[in-house]
Amino acid sequence: MHAPKSGIATMTTSVRLSFDRLVAYSTNQLPLNMAALPVVLNVSHFYGEVLKVPLGIMGLIFIATRVIDAIQDPVIGLISDKFTHRGPRGRLTFVALMLPLLIGGFYMLFHPPQSLLSQPGLLATWLFVALFVVHLGYAGVSISYHAHGAELTDDYNERTRVTVGREVFGLLGMTLAVVLPTYFTAKLGDHAGYVYMGLIFIPIAILFALPTLIWSPPSVHPPVVREEPETHVRYFRNWLVGLMPWLARPTQNMDKSFTLKTLVPFFAPMKNKLFRRLLLVFIVNGSALGVAVSVMLFYVEHVLKGDKLQAGIILLVYFGSAALSVPLWLMLSRRLSKTAAWFIAMVMTAAAMLLAVFLGAGDFVWFVPIAIITGLGIGADYGLPPSVLADIINSDEGKDTRGDTGAYFGLWALSTKLATAIGAAGSLPVAAMLGFNPGMGQYSSTALIVVYIMLPVAIKIIAALLIWYIRIESERGAVRDEILGRRAGAAA
Repeated sequence: MHAPKSGIATMTTSVRLSFDRLVAYSTNQLPLNMAALPVVLNVSHFYGEVLKVPLGIMGLIFIATRVIDAIQDPVIGLISDKFTHRGPRGRLTFVALMLPLLIGGFYMLFHPPQSLLSQPGLLATWLFVALFVVHLGYAGVSISYHAHGAELTDDYNERTRVTVGREVFGLLGMTLAVVLPTYFTAKLGDHAGYVYMGLIFIPIAILFALPTLIWSPPSVHPPVVREEPETHVRYFRNWLVGLMPWLARPTQNMDKSFTLKTLVPFFAPMKNKLFRRLLLVFIVNGSALGVAVSVMLFYVEHVLKGDKLQAGIILLVYFGSAALSVPLWLMLSRRLSKTAAWFIAMVMTAAAMLLAVFLGAGDFVWFVPIAIITGLGIGADYGLPPSVLADIINSDEGKDTRGDTGAYFGLWALSTKLATAIGAAGSLPVAAMLGFNPGMGQYSSTALIVVYIMLPVAIKIIAALLIWYIRIESERGAVRDEILGRRAGAAA
């Protein structure tokens, strides 16, 4: 695939980022997260409830744009790797090129032309185009931006500083994504409130992207070099050509057509066994959040009997706790290991969620401490896995994919969406099966307790068991070995 990059880690392990340069790199995560949450939570309400686009058409649009979004992630990762030939800040050049698509697509989503409001068909077309643009811009910015962050240093602990510092701004962005729609729609009405949110995103995104584009530290890695350079179009064409025989006759062509050679260079990082293990734990653990997010508002309304203001308070407490948890996880990852700290967060989150089983109508005040503890856990979910990934990329297990940071983060972005999709796809059907189906007048609180509490807790336990027994980190053993080994050493 590319020339060996032996010696990279040994040359750069001493790199330590100054606080101001770390902050400069981290700021761009705020607009990314500020855009991500409304696209998931508010777009369906805006177009379905306010603009009256038929829900069936909206569902097809969401599926189509998500499929396109998933396919483009590995391609964008390869393009990001190409930009490393433009210098140590080449990936940020690609970020700057894709940022207008992110900003413009988000503005389009919440500011459709007045002339389309009375034409559902054209409005649905506008929704499709806007979602396509915002997904493309988000993927282009986030994949290249995160890949650049993984190349700022090769030091084990310094990588955690980079990821958790970045996620502080990301969680602040999520907080804005919760507060601004609530505030604007309450003050200006649903339609005008969403339009104003689309407008205010423009200066916020530019303001927080500029420090990253201007003052972020450069990559410490050399350009990604492949033995047979090809155009990006040819990469995609060769992948499709190799895939078509398998799609036509999957059974007959399983062994000879659908192999890693077929998928190279898009899925070449999957040859790294540590990466495969990390993706497994990440997708399982992330699907728990996908389940909970899908029914969270229903839980507050029908189990706790709370209102929209209380739901907003819970979200603020949740993300605020996540942002404040950064020093805790940084300290634990240094003292134990990154995966050990992540394991502790999983167990802590599962235990706190179980306490919610005992809550019911009017227990909003008692749910706030649970939101605080689970928020602390989400801080680890956001901050630690990307740091583990940065270690894995240049590990010995990576072999000929060492240094292909963009390709790795393209698949990482794909897995993030897969985890969310699995959680969202499984939660509502299970709730309906158990007796919660508003469309049929069914409002079983027991169904919501099972889906919002018991199902995510079970998934978290599975993820914790995986990370306890399986070695994932390139520089550390399994969590069981790290924790029990330290105890044995202390006892001796």
